[in-house]
Amino acid sequence: MNRKYVLRNKKRFAAMLTVFIALLAFTFFAVKSYGYREPQYKLIAVQEGDTLWDIAIKYSNGSDIRRYIYEIKKINNIPDSIIYPGTLIKIPLR
Repeated sequence: MNRKYVLRNKKRFAAMLTVFIALLAFTFFAVKSYGYREPQYKLIAVQEGDTLWDIAIKYSNGSDIRRYIYEIKKINNIPDSIIYPGTLIKIPLR
């Protein structure tokens, strides 16, 4: 029971193979191009009287303030909620 496969239409096979490779390449580059976005940050200097809560309200664009404060603390390695005037901190942009 040895079956031999014979290629009957070489042009059709080449065309289908080209389309398949093109679709595969397009899928690979489209995912690579649009799959991941680098986080954007703004560097600000803490002013006298600023709190993390005030900064979060100003830059969070309506998202959850507590989560935004957590992100600021995590990015800047701030162990508690105390910030000092003149300190430069990164603020994630939304």
